[in-house]
Parts: sequence; C-alpha cells; structure tokens
Amino acid sequence: MSRLGRASRLVPAAAGAGCATSPAGPREGIHDNRIAARPRRAVRVAALAGMLLALLACLLPASAAAHAQLESTTPQRGAVLSGAPERVVFRFSEPVEASFGAVRVFDAAGGRVDEGDAFHPGDRSDEIAVALRRDLPDGTYTATYRVVSADSHVISSGIVFSIGRAGAAGKTVGELLAGSDAGADVDALLGIARGVQFGAIALALGALAFLVLVWRRALPEALRGAAARSTAASAFAARLRLIVCAAAAAGALSGLLGIAMQGAEAAGLPALDGLRPAIVRETLETRFGTVWGVGVVAWLALGALAWALLRDRGSRRGGAGTDEARGDAPAGPAAAAWLLALPAAWLLLLPGLGGHAAVQDPVALLLGANVLHVAAMALWTGGLAALLLALPAATRALAEPADRTRLLAAALARFSPLALGAVGAIVLTGVVQSVKLLDLPGDLLDSGFGRAVLAKVALLLGLVAIGAWQRRRSLPRLRALAAAEEPPGGAGVLLRRALRAELLLLAGVLAATAALAASAPGTQTQTGPFDETTAIGPLQLQLTVDPAQVGPNAVHLYVIDPRDGSQFRGARAVRLSATQPDKGIGPVREVPDLAGPGHWTLAAMPFGVAGTWEVRVAVRVSDFDEYETTVEVPIG
Repeated sequence: MSRLGRASRLVPAAAGAGCATSPAGPREGIHDNRIAARPRRAVRVAALAGMLLALLACLLPASAAAHAQLESTTPQRGAVLSGAPERVVFRFSEPVEASFGAVRVFDAAGGRVDEGDAFHPGDRSDEIAVALRRDLPDGTYTATYRVVSADSHVISSGIVFSIGRAGAAGKTVGELLAGSDAGADVDALLGIARGVQFGAIALALGALAFLVLVWRRALPEALRGAAARSTAASAFAARLRLIVCAAAAAGALSGLLGIAMQGAEAAGLPALDGLRPAIVRETLETRFGTVWGVGVVAWLALGALAWALLRDRGSRRGGAGTDEARGDAPAGPAAAAWLLALPAAWLLLLPGLGGHAAVQDPVALLLGANVLHVAAMALWTGGLAALLLALPAATRALAEPADRTRLLAAALARFSPLALGAVGAIVLTGVVQSVKLLDLPGDLLDSGFGRAVLAKVALLLGLVAIGAWQRRRSLPRLRALAAAEEPPGGAGVLLRRALRAELLLLAGVLAATAALAASAPGTQTQTGPFDETTAIGPLQLQLTVDPAQVGPNAVHLYVIDPRDGSQFRGARAVRLSATQPDKGIGPVREVPDLAGPGHWTLAAMPFGVAGTWEVRVAVRVSDFDEYETTVEVPIG
C-alpha cells in the first residue's frame, strides 16, 4: 500500500462539504491564511473575557474561610457557674488540629488563667480544651480559641462565662483575638503555592498521560519509516522530559512554600517566621502538612524517575531497531516506567486529601469525585501542553513536510476524544462537588467559594467553545492535508493559536481552583465574631455578634463610661432590633438580659439571611433620656 493510501486509512476525511481532499494550490494557501486570520480576534476576545470573569469573581469580597463550626462549649456561652470549672472545652463539627490550638482564658483584667497546652479530651479530635488554674475567684472570664480545621483553614472565636456573680468582662472576644491573623502577604503566598501546585499536577500528570494514551499510538500510525519514527521519538522524549521535570521542580518548591505559609497562617505569624524549624515541624503534624509533605517527596521521586526514564536511548541501543523507533516507548523498560504511577497516584489524591473532600460528608463520594476531577483536568491541561510544547519538537525534527502533517493529525485525532471525555468528567464531578458543598443557589453569589465555581464555569465554557471549533474546523482540515500529503500550513498555525488560547483559559481555571481550595463552601461559611466599638450618646458601646453567620447568634452589649473606662451602671433598660433593608426583613426586636454591670447578652439573636444587617441599640438612662445608635453587622 502506498503512503498516501495508508494516510487515507489513518485519518479519513470528516464528513461534510467543507472537507476538501484535493491538493492545495496557491489560492488554497491564501485561503488557509484567511482561515487562520478570521478567528484570531475571536479567540483572543474569548480568552480575555474568560480571564476577566475569573479575576472579577476572585477579587470580589469573600466570606472569611472557616470550615469547622463550633457546636457547643463547656461551660456554655454566657453561663453563670456556682464554682470554678476544671477546664474549658470547645466542640466542633469536624476534627480540629491541636498543634496550633491556642485556647486561652482571660479574667476581667486581661490576665491569663489557663494552664498548660491545649489538648484533645479523651482523644476526641473534634474537641479541644485547656485546663484552668485552681480556685479561680468569682467574676467574668473570656475564653478564646484559634485552631486549624481538618482541611487546613484557621478559625477563631470565643465565649464569655462567669463564676459566682457576673461582673465586668474586660476586653471583648474580638479585642483579645485582634492581631492574631497572619496578614495579607501570607494569604497571598499560600494562594500562589496552591495555584502552582495544582498547575504542576495538571502539567506533569497530563503530559505523562499524553505519552501513554496518545503518543505511543499516534507515532507508529502516522510514520511508517523506522528512521523517521526514531527521530520523532527522540525529539519528543527530550521535550517531554523537560516539561515533566520542570513541573516536578515547581511542584516540590510550591509544596515547601505551602507548608511554610500554612504554618505562618495557623500560628498567626509573619511569612518569614513560617520557615522556622519549630513551625515547620508543627505544620507537618497537621493533615495539610502531612499530605503536602508526602507530596514534596512524591514530586522529587517523579522528577528523578522522569529524568532517568525519559531519555534518548536510541543511539546507544541501535537507533531504528529500538522501542523508541517503533513508538512503543520513548524511554526505559515498561516495568520501570510503571514506577512513575506510584508518585503520580499520590499527587492525584493531594488536592482532595488536603482540602474539603477529605473531611466533608460523604467523604467517599466527594473524594472520589475530586480525584476524577483532578485526573480529567490533568489529562486536558497536560495534553494541551504536550500538543503545544512537545509535539512541535517532534514534527520539526522530521525532514518530510507530509510526515509532519500526518503526525500532527494523528496525535490530534487521538487526543480529541480524550479531551471530550475529560470535559464531561470535569462537568459531572464539578456538579457533584458543588451540589454537596453549596447549600443554596444564592451561595453562588454570596460566598467566595460560589463565585470561584462561577469563574470555573465561565472559563470552561470558553474552553468548550474553542474545543468544539477545533473539532469542526482544525481537525478535518489537518486530516484532509494529511490525506493529500501536504504540509500543515495555515491549519497548523491556526491550531497553535487555538492551543495557546486553551492553555491561557486553563490557567484561569487553575487559579479559580486555588481560590476554591482557599474559600469556605456555602454549607460551612462562618465569619467569626463581629466586634464594633462606637459612641452612643455620651457613652461608648461595644457590640459583639458571634459567629456572625446565618442562624442564631450570641450578642454581647457592653456600655462603657468613657471618662474612666468602667462599665456603665446607670442604664435602666436596653433594647435591640435588627433589620435587613436589602431583603425587607425586620425589624426583629429583642430585649437582652443583664449579665453584669454594663453588660447585656442575647443567647440566640436570629439572623435569617446573609448580608449586611442594621442593628439598632437603645439605652434608656432616665425617664426622659434615651441614647440610640445603629451598627452595620455583616452576616455570612
């Protein structure tokens, strides 16, 4: 069979009137250039629009991330006890890490009354406690916590309780926790580490999948000559080796950065302090630290194996008669190549084990969906990178232009259905995870997690549009050129531009994925205590709303005499009301209970929807005088 006849069997022309199979003349070359030029602007506009949507969604204010929710405490919030308790216990909705579990208890003067380190009572991972000094005197005490939830996010809040008779509470929970946050630089570096980590996983694993699923089959189908196959295989292996090893280096470095910044975030320290050995050791004891620490080892192993296995062995093994020449493998023995599967498997699990999927019920469903989601994204991203970065090295090494076209068409024909299947898997697993992690449709707009989901959807729509256009226009054109033994010409230029646009959009998808990992799902958004100090007449009002999320919230009101800083004892009555003007809710009126001098509490003030609520406080000091003020309270 002639080469032309074999090429026609390998890449048959697609059905449809637009797929000409006659040799291209001068006018057809001009037509190729016009085809390449027409969609250029549309592709750029689509890519730019998708990136802007992702940027806008990720820059909008997001609810503070918090994934474990405080369910109960001992003593209860606002309790007045007859005797001093032995310890303070906080119970959460999921496991919390004790390594950075700073649980502290303060008296009214701001002095510490806790003893020893925080611990898990009865080895229950969802509880954290601290012991108290013996024989505490009567008075009001404030207990605060700052812990790391099982999926690596830091949460903090506190409670107020009294022994004997309630008295002045001293500093509020918010004031005691002030300054414990690590800062914007740590958050930014941690976000960069996540983004680079996810990008490296997609690039390295997807490139290796392209080698096994596409290249090893496309090469012998497209090229009959042993010399041509050996030349193309050597060039492809060298470029693929560079891609995988560069991704492994980026993955290892981003893993180390992520561990250091997670330690700084958890401990509330500056970025450089995250590099301290003690902080790194404590971070490695957390779920996040363990998963990412093993990930660093996996990256080093993957890079070393890729460096050793993806080598040009043709010259030492006899050139055209080797496995590389036949296209069966571009590198070492198949059994040795399977060693790459071990670190690759852990890297597929890393995003799920270090994030929401490993701790959110149902774990089996969410973790399985996450692994499939990561695998599909890697197949798509790494495959595009191999088409754009590794395949051109192989085609340029070929002497015959017709061989270049056949190899390009064969690889694209093999990759196209895989990419289509990957899109389907991404959409399906993304829907499963979003349904499980988002409570209400409104969470798509009201939470940072939801907006990151919308960004991914917008970017994926752009990618699907470009992919569909390639299947309808670029692939049939390349098949026709391959059948006619013509060089790629304008069709090859057009393909490269489309691949660049897809990779740009996929970079945006990975950025949105990093934002998802750093944001709280709608089912678990908790903003922590809200504190505001403001004037109310000639007095000073301190308002605390905890946890400042939808549902019942504990409210503490402190009225202070600014002349001497003491609790104001002259209030005859205090009233409180809450209104949500955007939703037309309220006013919801409540009368708080007197908990001590100048201190009033509500155990369960209802805030029914997320948004900014207007809380109005009225303090009556005589039969004729009453002071009022309004505080805007954000509810997540």
